[in-house]
Amino acid sequence: MARIVFEGMTGRNQDAIQKTAAGLLKLLYPHRTPENIAPEELQFCLELAVEMRHRVTDQPRVIAPKEFTHAAFTFHVNGQ
Repeated sequence: MARIVFEGMTGRNQDAIQKTAAGLLKLLYPHRTPENIAPEELQFCLELAVEMRHRVTDQPRVIAPKEFTHAAFTFHVNGQ
């Protein structure tokens, strides 16, 4: 996913988002290759992956709010 630029994220969060987005891309667009995936399709899958990662990182905050902080996930897709 060289067309994606992540900003202000840990490597663990980047990796989780990339893997989730890659799985979604394979499920939703099996006929596409990395060379011909549309930026809109990539953006859609990344937004879903970010939402899922937010849900994972928000759960420790529910359990121990003083110990965990809010994580901000920002990215942009090159070519848009």
